[in-house]
This record gives sequence, structure tokens and C-alpha cells, in this order.
Amino acid sequence: MRRRKDAEKSQRAIAVYLFYRSGEPLVALASGRDLPIEAEMLESLLSVVGNFVETSVPGSRGYGVTAMKYGELGIVAVRGEFVIGAALYDGPAYEGLKAELLRTVRDLEEEHWRNLSSWADATKVAEAAADKMSRLLGTPPAQRR
Repeated sequence: MRRRKDAEKSQRAIAVYLFYRSGEPLVALASGRDLPIEAEMLESLLSVVGNFVETSVPGSRGYGVTAMKYGELGIVAVRGEFVIGAALYDGPAYEGLKAELLRTVRDLEEEHWRNLSSWADATKVAEAAADKMSRLLGTPPAQRR
């Protein structure tokens, strides 16, 4: 039982971020008290990668996926049509987290596409987006608020 909980914990993000396609942050959440990387710094890192067009990590139906290391942390990011989701992890979480992040970004865009035509409109769904993104964190729901 303990081994299973440890495995589940290692497949969770320690921080999640959601940016509008132009780079403005919409959501930044951490499983602890502080963000390991500030949203603006992470957006700069992701921009350096070249808008996530990385052939070594195939996308899924029009979604660009990339991964990188930043010090001891791993970063996985998904670029959708309107938003960019990113998750930081510490440990072997990449594959499971990549699939969950891809699904989360896809679901957000499908559910809220009418409110994603501009950053100002996207801020109207930031709370709903934060709720979905928080599910990727390695904390129990009672501690997320």
C-alpha cells in the first residue's frame, strides 16, 4: 500500500502553470507554499525552447509537447491552440504527467474555446482552469485551497 502511494506521489507535479498563447500567465499553482519557478521566468525558459516545436517528443492531434530539465526539476509543457500548460516535477513523473497535462489542456480548450480568443477573455475562465490544473498537483484536494 505504501509503495503504491509513493508511486502515485512521484507521478504528480510540484507546480503547474497555464499561459495564454502570447505568454501572459493565467494560472500558477504549487503543491507547497512557494512556486519553484516564477511564472514569468518559466515563460521565458519555454520561449527559448522555440515555441515547443520539438520533434523528439511527438504531439497529439495538433498539440505540441516538449520536455526539458531545469536544474534538478523536470518540465513538461503542452501548447494548444489558445493556451500553454506546463508542469514541474521532481522524479520519474514524465510519461504519466505528460498524458494528464495534454488531456487537461485539450479539455480546457474544448470546454472554454469561446472565452479564449484574447487574454482578457481567457482571464474569465482562469478560476475554472486553476481547478483543472490543480488536479495535476501532488497534494490532496483538501490542501489545494
